[in-house]
Amino acid sequence: MELRRKRATSVPSVQVLLRISLAINCILLLIIFYLNLGTDVIVNKNTDNLNVIETSWHGGHPAEDRSGSCWCGNHDGYCMCTPNLAIDLIITSSSSSSSSGKNNKSKVPTVDDYIWLVRRKDTNQLATMGGFVDVNETVEDAVKRELMEEMALTLHTIVPPKLVGLYSDPRRDNRRRTASAVFAVHLPHIQHPHAGDDAKEVVQIPILSIEDHDYFADHRTILLDYRATLIGDIIKDSTEGDFAADIQRSTCGQFQNSLH
Repeated sequence: MELRRKRATSVPSVQVLLRISLAINCILLLIIFYLNLGTDVIVNKNTDNLNVIETSWHGGHPAEDRSGSCWCGNHDGYCMCTPNLAIDLIITSSSSSSSSGKNNKSKVPTVDDYIWLVRRKDTNQLATMGGFVDVNETVEDAVKRELMEEMALTLHTIVPPKLVGLYSDPRRDNRRRTASAVFAVHLPHIQHPHAGDDAKEVVQIPILSIEDHDYFADHRTILLDYRATLIGDIIKDSTEGDFAADIQRSTCGQFQNSLH
């Protein structure tokens, strides 16, 4: 009788097993719940009167979930998630005394007219020079800064940049949601631009051979739109040959063409 009692006490009761099982299930549910939160977990980082809230957004090309950030006001709690603002520079030059960058709208680009591009290290594709706009500057200030950083040039030494258009298709950049204000600037043929640290090399291509190369984001469309304005041609709605045939953008050339 005493031996049976010892054996019974050595085996856990049904109630104990149920409690252990319930505790394990609760822990697993908490883990699953936490993992499902993903990037929706709010992390506050106070910067003066603003909070950065980590969140998830849908966008990019191709469309997929990506982590991002939104700015929210401390007082009203209103949050705004917007694209990153950038500038791109179409830098042209000519090997002859006459140039497409001068104020001669009837000048048709020739084999002597070139575009300066950079070859990106990450994708090995050609791209226009440019960068993101800092919080404390305008797009015009960003153009001046990029010209100084990339080429050590100031605006008073060259023809002032001209606005080409705004390119903001949500699919245009694989990395993040961006909108770019594109400007064009013409350099004297004696100038030679220099690329930043994120570029493999500086490449000079004839403006007439834009279609013969592979480009980052929607830079093929940007360059073709610019060339169309030089020729005085109507900018095509179709962007066939780029990452999509229906890239959305607003160009100054389209506005000018609508006036005729």
